Amino acid sequence: DALEALNFADKVLVLGLTPNRGDMLNMLGVAIEAAAVFNRPLKPLTYQLLNYRTEDNTNKIKCSKEKNDLEVIIDSPLCQAYYGQIIKNIEIKPSPWWLVSRLIAFGIRPINNVVDITNYILALFGQPLHAFDYDKLGKTILVRNAFNKEKMTTLDDVQRELQTNDLVITDGKKPVAIAGVMGGLDTEITYETKNVVIEAAVFTPEAIRQTSTRLGLRSDSSIRFEKGVDLNRTRLALEYTCYLMQELAGGEVLSDYAFAGTKEIKPVKIEITSQEVSKLLGIAIEKDEIIAILRRLGFEVATNAETLVVFVPNRRPDVKIKVDLIEEIGRVHGYDKLPETLPHNITRGGLTDVQVRRRKIKNVLNGLGLNEIYTYSLISEKMNTYFLNNNDVENISLLMPLSVDHKFLRRSLLPGMIEYVRYCYSHKIKNISCFETGKVFYQSDGYKEEEHLGLVMTNLYASTLWKGESENVDFYLLKGVMETLFEKLDISVEYRPLVFPINGLHPKMSASIFFGDKNIGFIGAVHPKFAQENDLDRIFLAEINLTDILSTPLKMIQYADFNRVPSVERDIAIVVPRSTPVGDILSTIKKLDKTLLSNADIFDIYTGDKVAADEKSVAIKLAFSSNQTLTDDIVNEKVRKILKALAEKFNAVLRS
Repeated sequence: DALEALNFADKVLVLGLTPNRGDMLNMLGVAIEAAAVFNRPLKPLTYQLLNYRTEDNTNKIKCSKEKNDLEVIIDSPLCQAYYGQIIKNIEIKPSPWWLVSRLIAFGIRPINNVVDITNYILALFGQPLHAFDYDKLGKTILVRNAFNKEKMTTLDDVQRELQTNDLVITDGKKPVAIAGVMGGLDTEITYETKNVVIEAAVFTPEAIRQTSTRLGLRSDSSIRFEKGVDLNRTRLALEYTCYLMQELAGGEVLSDYAFAGTKEIKPVKIEITSQEVSKLLGIAIEKDEIIAILRRLGFEVATNAETLVVFVPNRRPDVKIKVDLIEEIGRVHGYDKLPETLPHNITRGGLTDVQVRRRKIKNVLNGLGLNEIYTYSLISEKMNTYFLNNNDVENISLLMPLSVDHKFLRRSLLPGMIEYVRYCYSHKIKNISCFETGKVFYQSDGYKEEEHLGLVMTNLYASTLWKGESENVDFYLLKGVMETLFEKLDISVEYRPLVFPINGLHPKMSASIFFGDKNIGFIGAVHPKFAQENDLDRIFLAEINLTDILSTPLKMIQYADFNRVPSVERDIAIVVPRSTPVGDILSTIKKLDKTLLSNADIFDIYTGDKVAADEKSVAIKLAFSSNQTLTDDIVNEKVRKILKALAEKFNAVLRS
């Protein structure tokens, strides 16, 4: 009946394709997938031809002895390959029913035998083709970018204005087609056409997508070019087109074709082991089964001891790394075969050491009167050069940023926090004390990210509002906040002169922060020039890398009895060279005696007229404690040893 004649009674398989599976937009791709999933052999594409011109000579095309006189020139990086095949003396007529019915089933409107053949190849191979009237085209095909505001009339009889990022096919002078989108009216196939040029090409997906979207021309061809066309299958599609042209249009295929570009792309190579597959999927799959699945999917597999070397076909650009391969193996093997299992290990309750430290950092800083803020991870290239404690790494930029001010992933938290301060200033908020914990990003042997802590304080620090008291923010106030934080975290750090100049930081009012022998951050005031350029007052800030601090195991708290006897204190003042770091002095004292010395603090630094210009006086309070009564002789002996050690290491002299 009519339904059967029109194939409307046929069974239809509806496929729900994900955007990354452009290889499934053709019958050959569906056949490969179905053969792999159902474990059935894939029938090779066979056709009987007469004198085929390829080297292996397995199939034959009857070719005319007339030589090809068509020249193809590619003058744009947006075209990877272009084949042009001349076929002469064709007869334009309606297509046979078998071809018409297949096109209807595929949702394509039949037109005539030549156009229908190109559409059939599109449906079969996923290779878009275009047919030009050779007598209207001429002997040259030049592929180039369009000129700005260049105009051409497309097959829908609409004049289009082109831009420089559009790719066009020209006859050497004027455009005859918008590459991958639509042909031109001047060279269209009509019933008077006798000689044709078949175009089989590969264009850059992004270029076709941009052009088709801008012009509002979405066609079956442009959709496939946007997803990516298999260059390694382009010539096969062209040869099968020649065969159908001979069979259905009586054409004479010239003995060779015109070509420019790349004929073949080497496959992506991925190495994988069966252990990696089993570990990620959670089930054991034998090595032989893995090989069989991959080969059914059209992947070439070579074995090397325990390693499988897999060559990914060009038609599968979605498979790039190991996990992509494992996904393919699991999908074909069957996710329904994965056993339902409960977790083997029950996670103990409570927070991890890292979580405890993160919470303590925020609680301590909140308790000190600092507000937590969150800023954007994307900043401008200029701001990404400020406040960097590591100059040996590279920035990470976005390929398609929304604006130049949000093109780079931040390498420091402080530029974003400075933007927050500027925003507050614009709203008449001048007294700011804030902190942020977040990730920073950089390139160094791959993409890396680290967790940082940033602090910013400006103008007045009002920690006792109920009294109405406030204090001006300065370097030492911020340093006190940092020291309180480190004390609560039970972390010992040292403040040293800057290891190297930091852009945006005051060179004379700043210091590097060391955790052990590692430089983890800095503290200081913003450079006056930076403050002036950004309409800011003097701002004090600090940033530290939390990676090592968070990974340090928590120490078990040990309680000790109060000493039954009072501690003994001694104040000493020593004269040292002005360049001597006071942190090194304290560190030396604390390392010298860990039995009786309970504390050592700096309470005064003097650089006046009573010491030399290149010297300074440092006053230190020493506290000694013991469960037994400390005599003056014992304490004085400890002080004498401390002074001797400082004299040997820093040329320290006891100030009278």
